[in-house]
Amino acid sequence: MKKLKKVLILSLFFSFGTFAQETQILSLDEAIKIALENNPDIIASDASVDVMKAKVQNAKSIFYPQVEFRFILPFIERESGVFVRQLIWDFWRTPNLVKANKAQLESSVFDKTGTQKDVILGTKVAYYTVLAKRHTLEAAEKKFTEQEKRLEQVENFFNLGRESKLEVTKAKVNLGNSKLNLIAAKNDLEIAKIKLLKALGMEERDFNYELVDMLEYTVVDLNLENAISKALDSRPELKSLVAKGAGMRASLSASKQSLLFPEILGRVAYRFEGEGATGPDFIAGVGIRFPLFEGFSDVSKVSEERAKLRQSQAQIESLKRQIASDVKELYLNLKYAEESLQVNETSKTSAEENLELAKEEYRLGKSSEVELVEAESLLASTTADHIQAIYNYKIAIAQLERATGDKIEE
Repeated sequence: MKKLKKVLILSLFFSFGTFAQETQILSLDEAIKIALENNPDIIASDASVDVMKAKVQNAKSIFYPQVEFRFILPFIERESGVFVRQLIWDFWRTPNLVKANKAQLESSVFDKTGTQKDVILGTKVAYYTVLAKRHTLEAAEKKFTEQEKRLEQVENFFNLGRESKLEVTKAKVNLGNSKLNLIAAKNDLEIAKIKLLKALGMEERDFNYELVDMLEYTVVDLNLENAISKALDSRPELKSLVAKGAGMRASLSASKQSLLFPEILGRVAYRFEGEGATGPDFIAGVGIRFPLFEGFSDVSKVSEERAKLRQSQAQIESLKRQIASDVKELYLNLKYAEESLQVNETSKTSAEENLELAKEEYRLGKSSEVELVEAESLLASTTADHIQAIYNYKIAIAQLERATGDKIEE
């Protein structure tokens, strides 16, 4: 277990909005909560669930009496009154249609769960990236300061005849490169901020927060086979496809029943007038409706449903393989991030020791200010790399949690 004890709060004022407003600390958990409340993808998935609920209710409507009132002016034919039609039995066609719509509703709920998990992952990645890019910017600023000092030193030596014009040119080129790196670091940070705002579902003017550095970490011990098994058991995308497959089977059954069996209907009416009516009266009856020929549309419908079911089964198998492949790839990324942590931690420790030596030599007058600034720049750079490695590791864990659908203890 390796932990960095130092926990910093970085003031990441977005260059949006009014600085006069009091800033608030925004933790990762609070950021995730905001994202789940505001992200438009979540709102869209909620609407999709509501759409499917309405479709289920619409499919059930056939179970209830269909009541209508008709009043027809006396043209050629007339029949006015209150009419009630009721499906008595259609050999499980309607129950299967209801079952198919319920399966689609279940699928949309799983899709919503997947969207929520995607939003959580996106928020984590964006949050960690902003923090890492901030440290990278600080290191770039240190490097730029170092190159300024280095150019100043070389120019002084040139004026004294101790350095050639070529060395001055090299120093200017190095300063220009460090300035380009500084500009790129600033740009990367602004892009990371924009992505965080997008994940949170917030407007630029509404953001007035400070982000909290999360530099503590624990190396996790993950079993690959268990991770794949968990992913296959819990991934909402797979559950959604399975639910859709169940709905397709029910829809196929409904289409077959429509092709093979009739509908038994009941009808009751209270007619004010109509052909054959002697006056206001009740009429009632039971009948059978069985289409004999509809241009092969029923046969085509069955063939379509069978093809959709085969397609669904193939998609399920394809997704299972894709999930296993994704988990393996993310597992390798996690191991790579773990090894990078160790290498960057060693480099950071060496840079810290180097800075202590530089400070001592500068105090004793054995080195110039440039060497001290160079040592400070090196430490800033290795620290930024180490912090980037920490957040890369946390991102790798978050991605595996999304892939497996299970919390990975750090």
